[in-house]
Amino acid sequence: MIYSVVPPLLFFLFLLDYANCFRVNLPTHSNNILSRAREKRWEVPCLRTKVSNQCNEDFMTLAKGVVTTAVLIASVSFPANAVSGGGLDFANLDITGQDFTGQSYNGKDFTQVIAKGTDFSKSNLQGCRFYKAFLVNADFSGADLRGASLEGTSMDGASLKDANAAGAYFSKSLLDVASLENADFTDAQIPDKTLILVCERDDVTGNTRDSLMCP
Repeated sequence: MIYSVVPPLLFFLFLLDYANCFRVNLPTHSNNILSRAREKRWEVPCLRTKVSNQCNEDFMTLAKGVVTTAVLIASVSFPANAVSGGGLDFANLDITGQDFTGQSYNGKDFTQVIAKGTDFSKSNLQGCRFYKAFLVNADFSGADLRGASLEGTSMDGASLKDANAAGAYFSKSLLDVASLENADFTDAQIPDKTLILVCERDDVTGNTRDSLMCP
């Protein structure tokens, strides 16, 4: 809120000071405002001189200063408000060992995140992007990974037990996952050579095997 008030305040103060520079008779309440502003050192300085040209130059300098200040304040980027359960995107962050259990992160960006040992169990990760993420020992057990992108990731020791990975995208790192037990890979996109090796795993049985359409 304060960022929307500062530029108009600065503009108002330098107009008051410019008027005073030319000895314009201001209303009583305006003079009071100017006095209080000066006491609080809010006044934008104007070099007073008997030469009107000098005061005009001061006016232009003050105007440029106010415009520059307003532009700088307007250009400052502030974090977006957190959404329910999801918060901000996490691309390129280090969230090692953090607890993301049981929350909704639908559509969030985890590109190149460092999530070693991070707990995503039972979370809604639909459509999330984990491209080239470091997911070593991460826990996705019971997570909803439908449509998520896990291509180019490092997944050594990660768990996909009971995960719903229907329509998700994987690369050869799927072979490094610690557990695929009871996971659903219906319509998941897995490289052909990787799929052949995944189907040979001991924990790929029953519904998991059926969802992978293993021979």
